[in-house]
Amino acid sequence: MCYPADHYDGVFIPNWAMWFVVQLEEYQARSGDRELVTALRPRLEALYKYFQKFTNKDGLLEKLQSWVFVEWSQANSFVQDVSYPTNMLYAAALAAGGRMYNEPDLIDQAEHIRSVIRRQSYDGEYFIDNAVRKDGQLQVTKNRTEVCQYFAFFFDVATPQTYEKLWDKLVNQFGPKRKQTNVFPDIHPANAFVGNYLRTELLSRYGHQAQIKKEIVDFFLYMAEKTGTLWENIGATASCNHGFASHVAHSLYRDVLGVHSVDTQKKVIHLRIADVGLDWCEGKLLIPQGPVIVKWWKVGGQTICHAEVPAGYVLEVENLTENHLSLK
Repeated sequence: MCYPADHYDGVFIPNWAMWFVVQLEEYQARSGDRELVTALRPRLEALYKYFQKFTNKDGLLEKLQSWVFVEWSQANSFVQDVSYPTNMLYAAALAAGGRMYNEPDLIDQAEHIRSVIRRQSYDGEYFIDNAVRKDGQLQVTKNRTEVCQYFAFFFDVATPQTYEKLWDKLVNQFGPKRKQTNVFPDIHPANAFVGNYLRTELLSRYGHQAQIKKEIVDFFLYMAEKTGTLWENIGATASCNHGFASHVAHSLYRDVLGVHSVDTQKKVIHLRIADVGLDWCEGKLLIPQGPVIVKWWKVGGQTICHAEVPAGYVLEVENLTENHLSLK
């Protein structure tokens, strides 16, 4: 069901086609493989044309066919007739295509969709998941999920500046402890795939590295202790050895160790060393040109960092700790 493949039974997930476009842009930035991106242009143009027949007068996708999938939570029950998280993802896919192929009309369409979502979906506290068509009129429901909020921030419908109160609530009152605190019981909780990963990505984007370290333990340690693996869901009800869960390792390298980014095109490795509640940390990350080895430790009021990078690479270091940072 991963576009552009087909499943034997004919069932498809339209959301996966949208994720494909978002991932393709990320792949281009990481690999520099413009040839593949150019070759896929007709496929993406056909995809955009396919979605046009589901576009309503507001510019939003409505009544998508087959299996509309947001995440493994109550959110999957709120996907018709207009799924706002799906349209948030659709806007991101349009914008990605616009940037890859220099099509400003796609970028304009994406921003129009975002503005409509802000107007229709936000109820003054949260973004609502869906609207239904009744007697020819689109009526916004009262269905609200945690993952919908993460979609809004992840796909640039909202920012911490434009929706400050909601962002503060998500950072400080949602997350792995909400089951124990039972706050906001009317907001359906997120699941591991994909809400908890989106949460981690957002915390990383906005500089909450120490919180990521704590939440990864709460989100995933019990899985590792029980089966030695990481799971598709927060409960052992499906795959208990799930490939997507390997994203946790990426978070550990990026946010805890501090290898924030590796630009293989410009040969730049950006370290972002933060206070994450550890006295020391070390790791080795393999890239095509060889290993990146990073180790840091605290001595008194200093954080000392040692890094080894492949020949030809430049190291950029950002100090997010309260200590003086020295390279060794």
